[in-house]
Amino acid sequence: MRLLVPIDGYPPSMRALDVAVEFAAARGGDVVICYVVDLAEVAVLTGGEAQLLPSCLEQAESRGNAILAAALSHVGSRVHVSTRRAEGEPVEEIERLAAQTGADIVVLGSHGRSGIARAVMGSVAEGVVRRAPIPVIVVPAKQLEAA
Repeated sequence: MRLLVPIDGYPPSMRALDVAVEFAAARGGDVVICYVVDLAEVAVLTGGEAQLLPSCLEQAESRGNAILAAALSHVGSRVHVSTRRAEGEPVEEIERLAAQTGADIVVLGSHGRSGIARAVMGSVAEGVVRRAPIPVIVVPAKQLEAA
């Protein structure tokens, strides 16, 4: 069993990674950690200045590499793990990476955005759930408290 875990370096994605590692360890599976450089976000950061694009892209790639390295260190030797980095629209790239790696399940964190923040920033988790041809486990941003 192979689990694909998209991460962005924020706590919800790291919680999802922990869930995926526990799941894989219990079932003898492996984990593929991926980071997607959002090219639309990079373009916005340039403020329309084309000459800034290479520098902004390099910074985003560097950040992605650092996040992947930290995730690898976090997982350690608990399960077999590999990494992938992609560039493009996150939902499309996660879908492509799931197919490319032969993933059986996608495990991702949710930031729990709502209202204006969700409308402006969108929801990668929602997009993956809607489009993925394989099961998706969404780990909520905050643990639900017992009533």
